[in-house]
Amino acid sequence: MIRNVQEIKASERKVYEDVLGEHLQDSQRVLIMVLNPGVELDEAIRNKAMDDFHQLCKQGTENRERLGVSVEEADQIVDEAIQHVRSQKSE
Repeated sequence: MIRNVQEIKASERKVYEDVLGEHLQDSQRVLIMVLNPGVELDEAIRNKAMDDFHQLCKQGTENRERLGVSVEEADQIVDEAIQHVRSQKSE
């Protein structure tokens, strides 16, 4: 499931923010997928999930290029964001 943050009701958005440990921006999207350990996903579901993931990656690349951010800078931003989220969850 992929949701545009700006389309999520405030109460539901608060739940996502609590779970993720960060404030969501209207320009962001939330990707949620449930996996069952040991259960092989149907090929159509796997293909849809992979297509959705590739679409998100394409949009990220387009946004990065539009903003003039290098790949190295983008990697550093992602690394910093991951560290920030991990530090919030360990508190």
